[in-house]
Amino acid sequence: MGGRILLVVSLLLLTAAPASASTIVFQCGGAVCAVDPDTGEQPRQLAPDGRVAGVTRDGVTASWVDPSGALVKAPVAGGAPAPIGFSGSVVNQPLMSPDGTRYLWWYPGPDGFGGNNGIWIRRLTVGAASTEGVGSCSFCVISHGWLGNTAIGAIPGDTDRPSRICTMATTAEAPDVSGTCVSLLASEARGGVGFPSGNAAGTEVVAALSPGERTGIKGRIVRYSLPGGAPLPDVTAGTTDTTPVFSPEGDRVAFERDNQIVIKDLTGAGAERVLAPGVYPHWGGARTVVGPTLRSTTLRYRKGKIAVKVACTGTAACRGTVRIKKGKTTIGSRFYTVAGGKSGTVTVKPSRRGARSLGTRRSQTVSVELKPSTGDAVKKSLKLRR
Repeated sequence: MGGRILLVVSLLLLTAAPASASTIVFQCGGAVCAVDPDTGEQPRQLAPDGRVAGVTRDGVTASWVDPSGALVKAPVAGGAPAPIGFSGSVVNQPLMSPDGTRYLWWYPGPDGFGGNNGIWIRRLTVGAASTEGVGSCSFCVISHGWLGNTAIGAIPGDTDRPSRICTMATTAEAPDVSGTCVSLLASEARGGVGFPSGNAAGTEVVAALSPGERTGIKGRIVRYSLPGGAPLPDVTAGTTDTTPVFSPEGDRVAFERDNQIVIKDLTGAGAERVLAPGVYPHWGGARTVVGPTLRSTTLRYRKGKIAVKVACTGTAACRGTVRIKKGKTTIGSRFYTVAGGKSGTVTVKPSRRGARSLGTRRSQTVSVELKPSTGDAVKKSLKLRR
């Protein structure tokens, strides 16, 4: 029996992630939902009825259009939505800037030829009483996005030019520019591009490519390097992928495929996984660290056993070894397995040598090492009390 260690796992749901954790806010049916893509949590509802408009880059604040048609903001962590103070009409594809100070949307309007076949892009600065025009297109569609806090648009190709992704601005901001394309970011000869979105560093843009079409609505997800717009390897090879957005770190892309939110890793083997049912994802917050962590703040030594609480963030199970030491003496160690998104208690029975090292003192300091099967070990000095 000496050195034998018993393992007791008590499965508990982890507490909700803090507001600054990695957060994808998206449209889930008629509701607005949020989910941390790293912890395996279930999506939570932010509003039972609304049109999603985005989340700030820090992941703290979400925005949507409520049933009355008003633009509102609310903490991702929970709280009553507050109107931003704009009384006008918010039409199609409302989109908040990463810093939360501006919005874009589009509406159908005059085409310049006496008809009503145009698309107009409007920009609102929070606190302003009216919107400003930053782009238009006759007999075609422009979809918009953000590169930092600069408005960008996907402009359809024509007989003379391929489809393009450009920055957009008001005529006052770009008085010498004729048309919607203020500064060319990327061009695409394979077809139409749509729903452009820049990374936080301002070095890349992703978009949806519809091969053989003028306008990008859905197809594959493509990626361009900035400045210059050199094409990077396609993110996906799909035919129904759309509305891509970078993770704040820029190493993953979330997008919609057949009414599912999908995440694609841009590094390593390029793993892809379905996150949740929904459309139109927006991503903010810092990456949630995944893997095992020590939840114990103190240890109890009772009935010849020491209990160590272990949490496993992420969707994959955490496996490894718990080791308790007093100085250079190993009190005991044990292999553990805790399911992803759960926590457990590893109960260690000290070896005979370990028990002798602990003696009979009521309180002393020991070292706890959590060594996962892959990755770095976690070490912590904790009080051990009888």
